[in-house]
Amino acid sequence: MKYINFNNAGSSKPLNIVNEEINSFLEIENNYGGYYAVVKFKNKLNCFYNNLSKLINCKQKEISFLTSTTLAWNLFFNSLQIKKNQNILIFENEYGSNLIYYKNKRHNLKIVNIKKNGKVCFEDLKKKINKYTKVVSLCHVATHCGNKIEAEKICNYVKELFPEVICVLDACQSIGQVEVDVKKINCDVLVGSGRKYLRGPRGTGFIYINEKIRNKISPMILDMKNSEIIGDKIKIKKSHIFENYEFSPSLQVGLSKALEKVNEYGIYNIEQNIIKKSKYFRKKLENFNQITFFENLNTLTGINTLKIKGLSSLKIYTYLLSKGILCSISKYSSSLLYFNKLTVNDLIRISIHQYNTYDDINYLVKCLIDLITKKAII
Repeated sequence: MKYINFNNAGSSKPLNIVNEEINSFLEIENNYGGYYAVVKFKNKLNCFYNNLSKLINCKQKEISFLTSTTLAWNLFFNSLQIKKNQNILIFENEYGSNLIYYKNKRHNLKIVNIKKNGKVCFEDLKKKINKYTKVVSLCHVATHCGNKIEAEKICNYVKELFPEVICVLDACQSIGQVEVDVKKINCDVLVGSGRKYLRGPRGTGFIYINEKIRNKISPMILDMKNSEIIGDKIKIKKSHIFENYEFSPSLQVGLSKALEKVNEYGIYNIEQNIIKKSKYFRKKLENFNQITFFENLNTLTGINTLKIKGLSSLKIYTYLLSKGILCSISKYSSSLLYFNKLTVNDLIRISIHQYNTYDDINYLVKCLIDLITKKAII
């Protein structure tokens, strides 16, 4: 059975040219061995930094290629000194894995409210930020809810109050489907994933570190790639500070090609295409009051979460899978704060990308209507 992928927030369908680029490297590696293959692909490997820096508007040396957003995020926080009297501000859409880190480290957390319309409560933010705030960490688009948070407004507001606060942006779900400009947003750190809306290979991610905060960070993992011994001292290099000697070059060239294509299409064009399709999908179902969506139409992205009255998320997911449709279930563990507020345990997540056609969406809608009107056999 051929499947239609509406689980792009999990893992998109990679571009054919991305897989071709990976296979091309692996063929060279097969002929020459892993190390000399890197020498022969040096220019293509370096293109990754150029392509990503163009997309997010930063310097190439401020980027490190890594295997995932979660690794990038943990490497950063474990390389930052946070004193006992300092606090970290997060928001109610925080990702579950990030929350595990905070709980494990027992940091002093302050949680900022998100209003029912999906926007951050600035009154609450103002109450909770203070001179002891070390980091404000924000999830740009959450895995469990497709509202785009006002990252630029938040970071600039924080910087006006306390310029030394480090602003961290989790762009795992936003990079590749909405504009992410680190200069405009005014964030100090940004982490992202390759396998989602960038349409790169799984096992790829990255971190951006503003060179202005470089002296506040001491990378927790050092080797000959990011550091060197001079005399009796260790000197950490200035470029790609979280990278280590061993990595997956085939995946790096694959992600580079995906980034190149995003830049060619234009992120604005991609974003408008995706929002248009999300609105089309929801419009088709607006007359069915059995279905509830959880996003604000004014802050919509490609991620659409829903519940259908009388049907469990598992039944919906299983039925759609039987009809050749891939979606996902956003579970309680993905964001305890969010689901506690909603008082639900899970949601169906339909994540639409540019490559999804209107015929794909129409078929999805038909299947959901069949479920709602009890025409489907479950």
